[in-house]
Amino acid sequence: MADGALSDVVVLELATGAAGPYAGKLLADLGAQVIKVEPPRGDPMRGEPPLHADESALFNYLNANKLGASLQLTDPRLEQLARHADIVIHSLRGQEADRLEARLAALRPSAVVVSLTPYGRSGERSRWEATPLTEWASSGFQYIAGDPERAPLALPGFQAEYHAGLHAGVAALAGLWHARETGEGQRVEISHQEACLSDHAWVTAMWTHMGQVQRRTGALYAKCLDGHVYMFNLAPYPNLFILMERFDLLADEELLQPLNWTARFPEVFAALSDWAATRTRQEIYHAAQELRIAISPVNTMADVAANAQLAAREWFETVEVGGEKFQAPGFPYRLSETPCEQRFPAPKPGEHTVAVLGANFAWANAAVEAPAGSTRVSSAGTGGPLAGLRLVEVTANWAGPIGGRHFADLGADVIKIELQTKPATRALIYVGDDVTWPDHFHRSGYFNKLNRNKRAVALDLSKAVGRSAFLKLVAQADCVLENNAARVMGQLGLGYEQLREVNPELVMCSMSGFGSTGPERNYSAYGSNIETTSGLASLLGYGPGDCFGTGSYYADPVTGNHGAVALLAALHARRRTGRGQWIDMSLLEAVSPFFAQQFLEYTVAGKVPQPEGDQWGRHLFQAVAPTAGKDCWLAVTCRGVDDVDALRVTVGASSEDPSELRRALEAWCLRRDHNAAAGHLQSEGIPAAPVMANWEIVTDNHLNDRGFFQTVRHPIAGTIQQPGFAWRFEKTPAEIRMAAPLFGEHNIEVFRDLIRLTSDEIDTLFASGATGDNPLYATGPQL
Repeated sequence: MADGALSDVVVLELATGAAGPYAGKLLADLGAQVIKVEPPRGDPMRGEPPLHADESALFNYLNANKLGASLQLTDPRLEQLARHADIVIHSLRGQEADRLEARLAALRPSAVVVSLTPYGRSGERSRWEATPLTEWASSGFQYIAGDPERAPLALPGFQAEYHAGLHAGVAALAGLWHARETGEGQRVEISHQEACLSDHAWVTAMWTHMGQVQRRTGALYAKCLDGHVYMFNLAPYPNLFILMERFDLLADEELLQPLNWTARFPEVFAALSDWAATRTRQEIYHAAQELRIAISPVNTMADVAANAQLAAREWFETVEVGGEKFQAPGFPYRLSETPCEQRFPAPKPGEHTVAVLGANFAWANAAVEAPAGSTRVSSAGTGGPLAGLRLVEVTANWAGPIGGRHFADLGADVIKIELQTKPATRALIYVGDDVTWPDHFHRSGYFNKLNRNKRAVALDLSKAVGRSAFLKLVAQADCVLENNAARVMGQLGLGYEQLREVNPELVMCSMSGFGSTGPERNYSAYGSNIETTSGLASLLGYGPGDCFGTGSYYADPVTGNHGAVALLAALHARRRTGRGQWIDMSLLEAVSPFFAQQFLEYTVAGKVPQPEGDQWGRHLFQAVAPTAGKDCWLAVTCRGVDDVDALRVTVGASSEDPSELRRALEAWCLRRDHNAAAGHLQSEGIPAAPVMANWEIVTDNHLNDRGFFQTVRHPIAGTIQQPGFAWRFEKTPAEIRMAAPLFGEHNIEVFRDLIRLTSDEIDTLFASGATGDNPLYATGPQL
């Protein structure tokens, strides 16, 4: 058994629910020694279905590889554990949280203490009651999912908590990097809501840039013989018409222009639907993918469990529940030198209390020496926790750029490589919704939001001089992050084995749709394709047989965030071993852990999950009800009898029958706006939240009082509000130091000052077409 990347790190987990335990799971699976402290009554998640032999499969999945202790947080013996902790994760609120953090700061000044709460520790919603449904309502995701003529749909399960827990993993490791460099610990605050809002690409940008409310668009799934298939609709596919033998459409050259393709997609979709109706999902999927058409099947969780690509990559793990082992989701990344491992099952209540309090307990960080002081100096002049690190980014679209942006926001020097003939996604969400401006490529809200704080150079890596310049840049980097198709970097002669020759300590992360190995490694996939292959679309709907997408590209931010965790973990391992490594990531594998509960429902309970509208989860009553206003909605959950009694009295229901409660709630809501309705119910102790549209998010008093939105001045696109950060570092805060780069803005600065090319060498780069100061579009902006 190899040492994990974090084998010299101790984590104290004082959190219940899913957010903190998911962060703890990420760290434990990467090798950290995680001590989970539960109250004597146990974590409520121990009762979360699916159950087997009175044990929760989800709890055991989230808490494998951890040691378990049972203690009250006021117990002075907790201090014995806190004195050894590098990272502490907790979910306390109010004065209880303040008291705990003061104790921890005195006991272990070098510790990184991460606080997770639904709406943050300050602001008018800081004390709001929350459930998975009500948190999702204010996440920005719910409003855009579903049928435009029906209620917005929420993904089932603990989605908001998973987003927060994943960002907590990033924050914990970034804070730990700083602490191991300087000896300085700090507190980090994370709001579940702000974590979710940090995982959008254009929800708020559509409003700030274009004045458009992003609304639900329905389902874009074509019916076939045994279900549905999906085709990514933002890129033209001439081969599609060859596959369908629609040579009339192939001959229509205007249709294949990117902007025309989008405008005329209903025509394309109708042709696809007619052709798919007589074929099976797998037949369509494989035939289309052979022609590099991004078509994917809508899989159920049973299909995911039998997925040939996942099986070929040996991705699946097991979870022990009630003394038996069941198939479970695997890890979201593969680290070549320090792989994640399943070492032992989740603890029974209080199983390791005596052991971890013992005088001879072996602490993982016992041999770690505290630094005398920081030896790293930031090249960018920032005080962020990752100051002094350099990451080179060869990315487009969303997953790679958001992973790189986390490093940039946290102080690293991030250098983005773009191709002059296909700029890195300088498309979508234009200021004023106008693509006819000569400098439209500088006005994309999509690009500008995902690439702030980065430097940018243009390099054609297929040209010898471009490849040579790139290798010189890699030689001075800590990390390389790329999210091209699995074949691309290898075909360029720039795979990990080639890059490590110029930099043996390099950490490289590669993200692709399905990973670098397996029979489907070369298949095309965007985040929306992964929504179908992962089983997500089979869970989202108003009832059995429905399938809807999220209205986003859900796998992209989840993969990018997981990638940031993996990179930081690999950098920690390098600190100990002196060796770099390669991280192989698949969008499918990275997003699937977010649906572990539904996957385990199939493998443990033998039930294929179906869409349930707003009736999923553990509750006595739950609803998404229309309120006053156009397409305005309120999400409400009654967790137990007290909530039901309070709701019945508040809305004037004649009984506690769910149908009567819903009728009375809807009548009560139609006389109120959803913000006032939510506030009223919260004052009665009932979890409720407005289903927030993008314009409401940007103008929200709570978020703006907390300073979540940041004003960014771009030299071309103007001064615009952008979402800030998912994490609030006490001593080394993230900051927006500069707007997203203009195309090739830092060519000379990087070529001359960083990699020391001569004037003649730089002239050769330009003359050969390996670099340039302006993009060259053949058919207009495209993904």
